This record gives sequence, structure tokens and C-alpha cells, in this order.
Amino acid sequence: MIALAATIALVAAPHPGLFFDATEVPQLRAAAASTHKELATHFTTVMGPHLSDLAPTQSDYGAGGQRVFGNDITAWAFAYQMTGDPAYAAQAWVRLSTYLSWPDWGFGFEPGPTPDLFTAHMVLGVACAYDWLYEWMTPDQRTQVATRLGAEGQKIADYYPNSWWLGEYLSNHNWIDTAALGLAGLALQGEDTRAASWVSLAEADLQNIEVALGPISDGSWHEGLAYQQYGMSMALPFWMASRRAGLDHTDIGLLRGVGKMFLAATLPDATRQQILVHGDNIGWPREGTLQILRYAASRFHDGVAQAAANRWLAAGPRSSGFIPDLFYDTFEFIGYDPSVAAVDPHTLPLDTQLSDLQASVMHSTWDPGDLVLAFKAGPYGGRANFDRYKAGGMPAEHFTWGHDHNDDMSFWLYGSGVWLAPEAAGYDAGRRPSPVPAGSVFANETQYHNGLLIDGNGELGDVRDSDSEYANPWFFNRDATLLPSASTADYAVTGGRGTNLYDSSLGLTRWDRVLVLARKRYTLVHDDIAATVPHDYDWLCHFSDGAAPDGTGWIQGTTKKAALTLGVRIVSPAQWTAATGFQSENNTNLFEADGSIAFVKVRPLAPSTSQQFLAALVPMPSASFGTSSRVQIDPLDVLDTGGGAVVAPGSALEERWIFSRPAADGKAAGDLTLTSSLLGMAGYNAGLPARAFLAGAGKISDQLGNRELLSSTTARSIEADLQGTKLVVTGDGIADFRAYAPGATTVTLNGTTVAWSSEGSVVVFPAAGAPPPPPPPPPPPPPPDGGTDAGTADAGTPPDAGTGTPDAGTATGVADAGTPDGPTVSTSSVGRSGSTGMGCSQAGPAMPALFLLLLAAFARKRKAQRPEG
Repeated sequence: MIALAATIALVAAPHPGLFFDATEVPQLRAAAASTHKELATHFTTVMGPHLSDLAPTQSDYGAGGQRVFGNDITAWAFAYQMTGDPAYAAQAWVRLSTYLSWPDWGFGFEPGPTPDLFTAHMVLGVACAYDWLYEWMTPDQRTQVATRLGAEGQKIADYYPNSWWLGEYLSNHNWIDTAALGLAGLALQGEDTRAASWVSLAEADLQNIEVALGPISDGSWHEGLAYQQYGMSMALPFWMASRRAGLDHTDIGLLRGVGKMFLAATLPDATRQQILVHGDNIGWPREGTLQILRYAASRFHDGVAQAAANRWLAAGPRSSGFIPDLFYDTFEFIGYDPSVAAVDPHTLPLDTQLSDLQASVMHSTWDPGDLVLAFKAGPYGGRANFDRYKAGGMPAEHFTWGHDHNDDMSFWLYGSGVWLAPEAAGYDAGRRPSPVPAGSVFANETQYHNGLLIDGNGELGDVRDSDSEYANPWFFNRDATLLPSASTADYAVTGGRGTNLYDSSLGLTRWDRVLVLARKRYTLVHDDIAATVPHDYDWLCHFSDGAAPDGTGWIQGTTKKAALTLGVRIVSPAQWTAATGFQSENNTNLFEADGSIAFVKVRPLAPSTSQQFLAALVPMPSASFGTSSRVQIDPLDVLDTGGGAVVAPGSALEERWIFSRPAADGKAAGDLTLTSSLLGMAGYNAGLPARAFLAGAGKISDQLGNRELLSSTTARSIEADLQGTKLVVTGDGIADFRAYAPGATTVTLNGTTVAWSSEGSVVVFPAAGAPPPPPPPPPPPPPPDGGTDAGTADAGTPPDAGTGTPDAGTATGVADAGTPDGPTVSTSSVGRSGSTGMGCSQAGPAMPALFLLLLAAFARKRKAQRPEG
């Protein structure tokens, strides 16, 4: 950096030179006529009608819109370089000369010597304009621009040592203000003796920014996607110019991972919206996103980033013709490399885990009609920087998270082109003016998200004394962690542990939340809560236009499509009350046009020290809600309603879910037994086992544990789906499995046919080895020695076959299906009538007589070993 500063001090920069030089301008214009033609046409279409505009006034872009005058002049100056048409330069000068006449580039928003974002935008824009209009301007005009640019750059430099954002390397104010200072220095290198010192300050700060942003490997940003777009898009020009000048700080996780993150977050039905709505809401990301994604694609040869940009662009026109938005198009043009081939999203996993944001995004498909679920569970500020700062951080650093919300352990659900379970999106996270005006709402609070209230209290940070660690003694204790995820062809699981999100005075000892996405069909949300003293717990969910409990255990959530309802079946607790209403905050209208979001709060009838919530969220035709055609969902076990759920009993898509706890040995509920895995599912087609699923290594059995359906000692996730005679196994980390699959003749594992063996109706992978050769015959016995009398041979006692009646569950031979009014569920056993059964609800084919005898003997043996009662 010292060497660069010395060079800047001695050598005048060529113009243009910040991002391309005069020898590269022909390539720029050739691209405008070919690979970048769509962008170039957009420029000329938007700007053409304004080539004869009069000089601007400070009110042209409305109250607060003065910030984008710097964006505006950037676009005009670049249009001149892109086209070579002096008409663009002439209009640029009309605007630029007017800006030079305005005495305050803070426009009254930055009192005293405190230059911030308004000044920074102007300095960034004027630095670009000076570089790109240099050849067109007269010497006197160049002097005017350089003089004012130098004066404003020095203001930032003078303020820098005492700036409020000094040391706040997670703040876009820091990124953008230092980027303006650095770009001014590069533009005036060798012409202004102060320029080298500006670049040195900006580069030193950027080194620290790199320390903070480098470890964010998933490309996410804790304040939300729109804030990420703003901060990165305005800072990126200096980062790009610095790299061109010889100091590269762009190889950071935030840039490397942004393509994967943004593609995962994009909604296939609405590719200008994202499922992740965390943090302060300032609207959906726009053209700045393309700028960032195109640069990431070029910088890292990232086809996923290119695909994410293409998806955004394919949704329609770039903008309504707002000239300042062409700032982002300018740097998209410069950063775009069309030789980087976009990856086909269909070749990518449907589920994405974001390790820094600590969020999961789980899709049903990459195409329209997607049912997509997202979940977040982490600390303020993102995992990498929270841990880094907790360990000490950088000297004089402050950890800012003021735009973060209490959306940890919250979820979002979107499907069939509409929001099903959004949040009450809003802005202005947690500011508490004194006194607080009546009717004030604070968008960060837990109540506006799909989380949990305890005695009406939300997570730590609902009320804040600052937007950093300062004066918040609970800060480093407020944390949540993700549980291991699980993904297969038809199911996805995520979850988190959120005990430490709440004040320790509540005595909370457990809050585990596990979510299941049955792709294209429904979602399950399971909460397991414990505390040292009784509490009232409120389970929160939001809807677009209304929430109405119907008195049968269901809540009807109204969506923006009159024909589509989100039905919410509260499986646990068995009895509950509900409070409903609407919420509205600052900027809610940017998410929901009518400016309000509906909510429901579900509360058990009495306070308790422990509570399980289990809810099924099912998109369905509005006409079927409250009718016999609505899918039936019941507890797996009426004595343990939080233990699991039965979806569509007796149908071709019956699915029995059972939930355990992280690191628990097992769980039994209804007729299912789960060993080791976090959760499992047994699926049936008209009562016959058809598929099974496990999240984590373990085993799931039905018939009260007597019949193994699926097991694996290695799988992180596994699904076994019997499709006719083909067993289709999908998942992750699968080195072994056993699956109940009578009649299977072919087995595939993640699309590849594999060798297997069988043990009766159980498929075994890997295939058992060939049996060893028989041992050689024993040697002949020695001749008798005529010794002592061996006595009479003892044949032992008669074999114990147990009692005469096999134990099938209840006295009638019927296993408990978990609901008193549900269908009768038969087990595979020999009943008193001598009939046989296969599966859960109907008889199967007759078995050979020998097998029946063996089964009866086994059942009697088990009966003899079980204690009575």
C-alpha cells in the first residue's frame, strides 16, 4: 500500500483510467453493439428523451432524493464513453456544472463537518464523471471539477479520524464513505497532492473491511438483501478500481458466495422477490443486485452468480426509466463477462444451507409452482463476525447490527405464486425515541415474525439500548444454532436451538424447532419447549390477508389468491386458544400493497413448564377448507400429541411422522419407534409400506417396533421410496441402509443402480458378500476307549414357545394409531382368527406355512419376555 501511495503521489492518472483506459474504449463500444447490446439499448432508451433537459434542481428527485444526484452523473458520463456521442457529454456537463454550484453536498442532512452518504454519493459520481468526461472537458472545466472534488474529498479525510462509523466495518456507511474517499484519490492521483493520503486511508480501512467480510463464506448479509445490495453496489466501484490499481481486496466470502445465496433465495414464481425477508425492509433488491452478481460471476468465473443474474433479468424490464438507477447498470456493464456460462439451476441441489446467516432455504422445484420454505437461527451480525468479535475483534472495532430483526427461529413460506406465511415486514429496527410516541411500533420485535412469545415477551433485543454491543449486556449470550439439515428427493428438514435468545430470568432450558418440507405438498413445524417455571407460550404465524380458526383444530390463512388458502392444523396442543389481528409498520406497504399483515397467536389453555407445538401448514383450494375433501391430519399418539402426526391416513399418500430430540437415543409414539435419528417418517399406500425417511443415522420401525422399515448407520439423510418393483433411495452420506421393500427387483442410490442383497422383505445395501465355502469334513472320531459310563443323554427342557397369543398391541390385536376416531390399524401378526396381515391397515398376501409357524413362535417368545401390565 505504501508503494501504491508513492506511485499515486508522483504519477498523474490517465483519463479514462479508473476502470478502463483509452485503448479499451473500442472494446467497450464493440460490446455495446454485441454482447452488451441489451444493456446499451436500455441506456439510450432511458436517457435519449433527456438529452435536452434543463439544469437540475435539488427537488428533482423528491425529499431525500438528493442522494442520487451522484448516481445520475455517473450514468451520463458513462453513456458518453459507451456511445462516443458528445450529446451525452454535453448533458452530463449541464448537470455536473450545476452540482458544482451547489454549496452543500450534504443537502442539509449532514450538519456540521460530518460528511456521510449524501456527500459520498456525490463524490463517487463526480470522481467517475471527471475520469470519463476528462477528454471532452476544457482545461477550465477540468479545473473546476478537480477543485470541488478535492475539497469534498478532504472533508471526508478530515472527518475520518472522528467519524461515528470509524471502526464499524459491518456498516455500509463505513464502506461507502471510505469508497468515495478512495475513488476521489485515484481519480486525482498525481494532480492533487492530498490524493495519495486519501487512498492510504481508504485502503487501510478496506483491509479491515476485508477481515470482516472475508469469512462470510455463504454470501449472505445479516441486515437483509436490500441492505446488502445498497452497501455493496455503492462500495464496489472503489473496490474494482483499487484492484485495477494493484491492490485487490475483492477475494472475500461475501462476494464469492453471493451468487449461490441469491439464486437460492429467489422465488421461481416471482424472480424479483426473495424468500429471505430478514432484517429491515427497504423494498426488494433491484438493479444493484445485477451489478454485484455480474461482477461476482466475472471475478470468480461463477456460473451460479451468472444464473442468478439471468433469473432476475428474465422477469421483465430493468426499471421504469429512473436515470439514477443507471448507476448500477454502468457497473454491471463494466463487470459483465458473457463468456462465463450460466449454470442450469436444475443441476443444483434444491436445498441450500447458509452457514453465516445460519439459514436454510428449501425448494420443491426450481420452476414456477414452487413450494419453498426458509428458516433462520443465529446471532445478530452473522456467525463469522459474531464469533470473531466475541473473541476480541480488531482494535477499536464496534459491532453494529442495527438493522437486524428478531427473526431468529422464524420461518417464511411461499407457494403457488403467493406468500403463504410471510412476516409483518417493516423498517426502523428498534429505535426508541424518548419519550416513545403513543402507537409506536418497532419492526424488529419478535411479535412481527413467525416465532415464539413467552408470557408476552419476545427475544432479547426487542428493546435495545444501542444498535451495537454497547449498553446491551446480554449481547454475547443471545445466540441460536442450526440443527443438521436433511435433504432427499421428496423431503427436506431444518431446525434450530433457540434457548439463549431469551432473557435468562425466564428459566428457559429448551426451545428446539424442527421444520419439515414435504416438497410441493405441506410443511410441518415442531417446537419442543421446557422451562424451570410455568409460562404462557404464544406460537406465532402470519398471513397476507387474514387468519380465522374454525373450531376443529384448523386455522384458515387467507392469501392474495382467493382460490388458495393456507390451512394450518394445530396438532399439538390438543386444546388451545387463538388471538388474531393485523399488524402494520413503516414500509410494510413495500412488501404488502395494502400495508398490513394478518397474524395468529396460538396459546395452550394453561401455563406449563414444558410444551410441544406441532403444526401442519397445508396449501389447499379455498373451496375445500372446512369440507370432507380437506386433508385429514391427526396426532400420531393422542397421549403424546407433540410426538408426531399422521397426514392423510388411509390414502395413497399416508405419512406418519415421529419427532425425537437432538442427540436423543430414540422415541416411541403411536405404532412407530425411532432410534437415534432426529425424526422419521413411515409412508403407506392404502396401508402397505411404500416409503420411509430418516433425518440422521438411525432406524424407524412400525408395528410397535417389530418391523424395521428403514435404517442406516451412516446417512445424514435418507429416503427409501418403493416405486413398483424399483426401490429409489436418495439422500446424503449414505454408505449403508436396510429398507423394507417386498417385491423390489432393482435398487438405485441417488440415481445410480447399485448391487444389493435381501433378508426376506428387507433390502440390504451394500450387498452381503458371498457365503464362505463349507468347512472340510471333520476327521473320523477316535475309537471308543471303553472308559466310564457317560450316562443317559439329557435332551434338555422343552423349547419355550411363549404364550399362545401374540402381542399385537391392544387386547383386540389392534395397534394404537394415535387418534380415537381414526381408522383401525392392523399389525403384521397372527390374530386369534388365524388371519395374517401385512402393513398398517389392510391384509396382505398369504404367507407360506413354515413362515407362519416361525412368526407365531417369534411372537409368543416376545410375549413371554414382556412384563405384564
